[in-house]
Amino acid sequence: MDLAEALLDSWDRQCRIVDAVASLINELNRHVKPSDDGMTLDRQLAHMHGVRRYFLSQVASKHAAGLISASADKEGTPLADLDTIKACLKASEKAVREAVREGLEKGGPMAGGNVVYDNPVLFLQHMVWHDGWHVGLIFLALRLNGQEPPEEWEEPNVWGKWRTETW
Repeated sequence: MDLAEALLDSWDRQCRIVDAVASLINELNRHVKPSDDGMTLDRQLAHMHGVRRYFLSQVASKHAAGLISASADKEGTPLADLDTIKACLKASEKAVREAVREGLEKGGPMAGGNVVYDNPVLFLQHMVWHDGWHVGLIFLALRLNGQEPPEEWEEPNVWGKWRTETW
């Protein structure tokens, strides 16, 4: 596996984790928060998509063009349909991957608007870090609501996406 394939594979793994975590969010828990002033679970998902969409619009606008908003208004209120929010995440997952793949092939920076990434890898790392931050907040909200997934769920759905050892 060359470096470009490894980087894209890391994004794919990250997205499988995000998808698995998103599957834990349902109509009964979508409004729980990691803190009193935190975002609800559905807003976390909508925000993750919104950040992907915004930065794509800046540095790879053709890949953002077909993405719809997962928010109902400019304040970031999540769409009422949770499945649509999750579908938005899947769409932006693919758009980020394609933009990074294309950027790696072309070489050089990804830039537009007020945003400049000197290398597509830096854009990818920003997206991975941002997703990971919100996944942590989602886990915290679930824990505080008594719905933390057990280790038996986490191993195949989170850590097993990265580990190569056999337990």
